[in-house]
Parts: sequence; C-alpha cells; structure tokens
Amino acid sequence: MASVRMDAEPRKALADEKVHIKLTGLAPGQRVTVRARARDHAGQVWESNAAFAADGGGNVDVSAQAPIGGTYGAVDATGLFWSMVPQVEGKDPAPFALTSVTPITVALSAEVEGKQAAAADVERWLAAPGVTRTDVREDGLVSVFFQPTGRGPHPAVLVLGGSGGALRWSEQVAALLASRGCAALALAYFDMEHLPPNLVEIPLDYFAPALQWLRARPDVTPGKTAVVGASKGGELALLLGATYPEITAVVAYVPSNVVHEGITRGADGRAGKSSWAYRGEPLPFLPRRPGGEIRREVPVALTPVYLDALRNQDPGIVEWAAIPVERIRGPVLLISGHDDQLWPSPVFSELVIKRLSERRHPYPFRHLCYENAGHSVGPPPYLPTTVTQSRHPIRDIVLLSGGDTRGNATAKAQGWAEVLRFLGEHFGR
Repeated sequence: MASVRMDAEPRKALADEKVHIKLTGLAPGQRVTVRARARDHAGQVWESNAAFAADGGGNVDVSAQAPIGGTYGAVDATGLFWSMVPQVEGKDPAPFALTSVTPITVALSAEVEGKQAAAADVERWLAAPGVTRTDVREDGLVSVFFQPTGRGPHPAVLVLGGSGGALRWSEQVAALLASRGCAALALAYFDMEHLPPNLVEIPLDYFAPALQWLRARPDVTPGKTAVVGASKGGELALLLGATYPEITAVVAYVPSNVVHEGITRGADGRAGKSSWAYRGEPLPFLPRRPGGEIRREVPVALTPVYLDALRNQDPGIVEWAAIPVERIRGPVLLISGHDDQLWPSPVFSELVIKRLSERRHPYPFRHLCYENAGHSVGPPPYLPTTVTQSRHPIRDIVLLSGGDTRGNATAKAQGWAEVLRFLGEHFGR
C-alpha cells in the first residue's frame, strides 16, 4: 500500500488542457478506485470516481485505460473532471459555478481495498500566469480586459455572454482566450452597474466604443477583430458582425438567425419589444406567441416555444427579423448541440448557413452540430457537465439545456479546439 504512487501532470494547467493521471506500485490485476473532488466558485462540492484494474506491470494509465466502473465508462484522460457530480441533498443541483477566474483545485486520490493509497492535487487555471485582468469603464463600457503575455501585437477578440447578463461566461472565456494569445475584452451589456436591468432594446451603438477601444491599443493587431458570443450573445455576435465592418470574424455558440423578442424579469419573460436597437430605433424582431403558464418550480424546455414562433409566424415577419449575416466581412463559425432544449440553435444555425450560401458569402462559413449535446456547449471544457438544467438568473425559472453528460463534454472540448483553430487561421497564427 505504501508503495503506490500517483502522478498527475501537469499539476498546474489551463482548464482546457488535459491532465494525465498514472498510478504505479500496484500488484498486477489489483483493483484501484481513483476519485476526484472539487469545489466550485459557489462553494458546491463535486465528486467523481473510476475503478481500474492494474496492468501486468502493476500500473494504471487513466489516459489509456477504460474504467471498469464509476461515473464515466470509456477511455478518457479528462473523464474524472467532466463526470463529477454535485454533492447536494434536498434541492435541485446547479451547474458547476464559475464567477471569477480564480483557479479550481481538484483533489485526486487512489483507494485500494477501501483505504487511501495515494493522492495528488491539480489546479485548473482560467487565466495563465502573466495574463493581466483590467476593469474597463471608459465611454460607458462595463467590461474586463485580459491582456496576454508578450509584447504583441495580439489579435483582438470581443467576448459576449448570453441572457444571463452581466459578465457571466464572458469573463472566463476572455481569460482563456488571453491565455492562448488573444487580447480579449469581455463586455457586459445589461444587468450590471449602470446598464439596463433587462435585455430589451439594448443599443448596438453601445458596442462601437468597445470595438474602438480594442482597435486603439498599440499591442493589438491592426485590421482584424473577432467577436465570440453564446446564446443571445451568439445572436448579438452575428448582428454586430453584420453592422460593424471592423469585425472581421464571428464565432457564435448556439446562436439565432433572427432577432428575437427581448427578455424581462419574471417567469414569462416576454417584453413585447425587440432585444436590440440601433441609432435610436428598435430592430425588427420575431415575437414569441402566447403560451401556457410557466411554473417556477418545474424545469422548462423552451425550444418548442421558439420553434412555434419561427414556423407558425407570418414568413414576412420572419424575414423582417432575419439577421443580414451576408454583410459580415469575414469567416463565420457556428457551434450548436443537436439536443438543445433552451432554443433550437441547430435549426437557427442551419438557416444562417442557408442564407450565407444563397447570398454567396465570399468568406468561409461552417456549422458544427454535436450529437447528444445541448445548449451548454461553450467553454471552458473539461469541467462537470452532469447537470443539464439551471435556474435562469433573470427569469427565475429552471430551464432545461439538453444533451447528456458525455455528449456535452465532447462538444465543449471539440468545439473549443475548433474555435482556437478557426481564430488561428483567421489571425494567421
């Protein structure tokens, strides 16, 4: 027992890097259970486990061996990370919470015959050493800038979260992008500080100073700026790309092809107004059709609501609300989950592709749709994907996001790799 050794490398690494876990010093064929335990930024504890049989040399390589039992079932170096389950009783679990770029510590241990035989801790970073974080409050902006290491010039990326508001999601993604060499600005556009409390008629004019702020930096590559957004932020990313020619590449996770009705507080969430405005005028939008009562305590799938609005509305209204994506002056990458239960992003994305094709968009465009994945397919990868519902911070209802644990984990990892490749090709690095 005392001779069992656990090696986990790297001990400190970015959240999008794989950790290789190996055990030595076991007897051939001996069974060992590897456990992982972490606490998210909200204080919720998550745990996973996987049982292995040592090979003929008394070794276990988690990256190369399939577990014979546990919270995941196939060979996967990161299985212990994304299969962690929340340890809660008497209430609905929430997804793994990230509220800052503080590292997450994962405690690993190996048990033989019910007793701990070895242990190791690993740190999962959202911002690499040397990446700096700066609050930006110029020209009315509510944003956070992440500056990568090195003198540059660095490619510029504007990062936009979804209907959760504030800097949810966008701050962590901007930190990861900066860790990969991008000058990344996470921008809030409602529900924070002096910004509007609801996602209703948000002026696209607000985003122009953010683009100008990025372009004015001497350490930013001139002439190329990408925008990355998710959900309503994906809708917004396409819309900004079609509005501002200085945006030269768009990445939209689970986006929409049309402008939708705005979102207000409360279970119904219907605003009766557009989500966006430009130059003082609200943009045409696709209204949601009246539906049944939404109960706060029952998880809800909203995809049927949005499909109903899309398919049973007057075609003229749908075209009126369509985002003119053909005006985007650069390549477009769309990522969705086939089982998206929050809204039909695969359908929306295919309609974007159809419009780009019909209008002979001169730049590359692509839609990646992952099987068994839902709405939560955005980065960071390799974090728990076992909870597929969450209470919406604005509407205060529990929404189903769709997909299963492995499907969502696969989409997060593979989609993120494709995003980095896409940005690398666009920026020439």
